[in-house]
Amino acid sequence: MNPHDSISDPRINPALDHIAANLGRDIDLHTLARLASLSYFHFHRTFTAVTGETPSRYILRKRLELAASQLRAEPLRPVKDIALSCGFSSLSLFCRNFKHHFGLTPDTYRRSMAQPHSNDSQLPRNANTHTRTYFHYLCSRKTVMTKGEKTMECNFEIRHLDDIHVIYCRHCGPYTAMQQAFDRLLQWASPRGLADNATGRLAAIYHDNPDITEPSKLISDACLIIPSPVRTDSGIGSYTINGGKYAIGRFEIAWDEFRHAWDAMYSLIASHGCRCCGLPFERYINNCDTHPDRKWIIDICIPVEAV
Repeated sequence: MNPHDSISDPRINPALDHIAANLGRDIDLHTLARLASLSYFHFHRTFTAVTGETPSRYILRKRLELAASQLRAEPLRPVKDIALSCGFSSLSLFCRNFKHHFGLTPDTYRRSMAQPHSNDSQLPRNANTHTRTYFHYLCSRKTVMTKGEKTMECNFEIRHLDDIHVIYCRHCGPYTAMQQAFDRLLQWASPRGLADNATGRLAAIYHDNPDITEPSKLISDACLIIPSPVRTDSGIGSYTINGGKYAIGRFEIAWDEFRHAWDAMYSLIASHGCRCCGLPFERYINNCDTHPDRKWIIDICIPVEAV
């Protein structure tokens, strides 16, 4: 994939989505080709040209990166359990591939992430890990100290969200370079009357952990929330964000504080006995150009389950 650009052939998007949703299961390459409406040979060639990786290599990398995220987030979970949940048939196969990709064994990688300056070791100032009451929170103000001694404040709650329908333009590259994808999305949506009163309906969905995945391979979706599904074309897609339990933090922040806000949210969900169990997203509540301090008001939404 080319950094700072949108996916060059959107026909592979259904295959990418199927891979993301089934990393813990067997993934049949012929099924991926059918999802892309391509012959097996043409799909393999197109997928490799667009992503820079064969389908098999892409699936392996995504499984390893998912396992790395779980090793960081769940220091007490057995490595074998993580390996099997990420689609590896044996612990030895997982360990061999993990070391080849990251240069460390899973245990060594986990220990390196548990050092005092690791993001995953940071907890809110007022967290009490002995009195967790999972999913029993009303919206409350939280103050969180992130790595780098950055203090962040937000309104935090865990609650149920209904299904959310979106149209999207997929982006590959650093998350900070998504503007082109948003521009293409709104150029498509505006003449169809879908972008009217778009404030509060724009969102970004993130498929990868930027602490683990190379910047040039990060995948994200510039999204517009719509009331019901619509037919799309010209590289614009649509899907439904599954409803369920979400940790939601509302922040009022400057552009350079987005990463700190995400650090704070992952610290909060860990302190409340939760883990991420799907794709997180940002929802943009305001237009920062109209804010007196040019700040963004955003909701960070992370699907969660009990650890």
